[in-house]
Amino acid sequence: MDLSGNQKSIVVVGAGFAGASAAFHLTRMGMGKVMVLEQEKVPGTHASGRNAAMIRQVVPQASIAALARGGAAFVRQLPSDWPVETIFDQTGSFLLASEKDSAKLKQDSAIALECGVPTEWWPIDRIVEAMPILAGSTATGGVWSPTDGVIDIHGLLQGYLAAAAASGAELKFSSSVRQIIVRRNKVCAIQTESEEIVADVLINAAGAWAQEIGLLAGAAHIPLVPYRRHLFVTQPLDWVQAEWPIIWDLSQDIYFRPESGGLLLCPCDEEAQRPGDAADDPTALQMLADKVMRFYPKLSDLPIRRSWAGLRTLTPDRLFTLGWDPSLEGFFWLAGLGGHGVTVSYSVGLLAASLITQKIPTQLAVELAPDRFCEHRDVT
Repeated sequence: MDLSGNQKSIVVVGAGFAGASAAFHLTRMGMGKVMVLEQEKVPGTHASGRNAAMIRQVVPQASIAALARGGAAFVRQLPSDWPVETIFDQTGSFLLASEKDSAKLKQDSAIALECGVPTEWWPIDRIVEAMPILAGSTATGGVWSPTDGVIDIHGLLQGYLAAAAASGAELKFSSSVRQIIVRRNKVCAIQTESEEIVADVLINAAGAWAQEIGLLAGAAHIPLVPYRRHLFVTQPLDWVQAEWPIIWDLSQDIYFRPESGGLLLCPCDEEAQRPGDAADDPTALQMLADKVMRFYPKLSDLPIRRSWAGLRTLTPDRLFTLGWDPSLEGFFWLAGLGGHGVTVSYSVGLLAASLITQKIPTQLAVELAPDRFCEHRDVT
């Protein structure tokens, strides 16, 4: 698809991190007709506003790690014209592992270090010396990543949208897609409850609803599944220090960090759910209590003040779905970020905008392309 001109109409469905960043980059690249449609009254109502706000760069999948590095570099030094105050608290992180899992974590850490991310392997006794609250952990060691941290997710999301709007993008909230009009196997327009919008390109950044948008258009079937995950925040605790790093035990699937004078904790629960508001499940709190008791006994009996659940949308291989639909012209997938959306937002938006404006595809784009889920993938 030739989008070398800047007068093509691009409609982004979804104003979460993926869609907002794509609009930000497209307008920066001079695309003059960009519209963002968001079904909710407020952007970030779902996954983009219900996550743990953590920037983490050491991840096992090479393609996601590459995007995470670029995204983390961006939030550490936002551009001088960034329109919204957005604080990044560079607390660092400890990623912990058992003896069985430590070899893979060390490998991931070494790759990150080669790519410019400061990392260091610490034995568990050194970690406990720095963080006595971890005494009793079953981990054998962990990776110290000093440039990880916590971002103001609302400032970051609003910043992308405000910058895109300042560069000419049109933002429409409370605008649900009712129909996608296709003629001669090409996207032509999007029908909302109130209007028909001409579109040369539809970017499907609808998060948990991405598969539904694909079905509505008659695009290729991409196996995207939303999974519910819970977060819990304690009451203020006088022994918690605000400067503590993120602690993520990869072997036991539990993480926590300081939040509002207490701790934010997650049992890394995962349950498939239809798109929509993710209701709290009391069994998640029991899962958290069980993990804390077994692996971090010094955190037992924490007074939980509030909790919420959000949806992480995943593909079977847990890589993103980013690229042109293999069967429907003008339909671009930007979905399945699976909980990495905050960290990779800048990078996935840049990659998407680069592919849409016909810059040369990279190997990374090939790895994430939607056609990997199709039976007859074109590898030429």
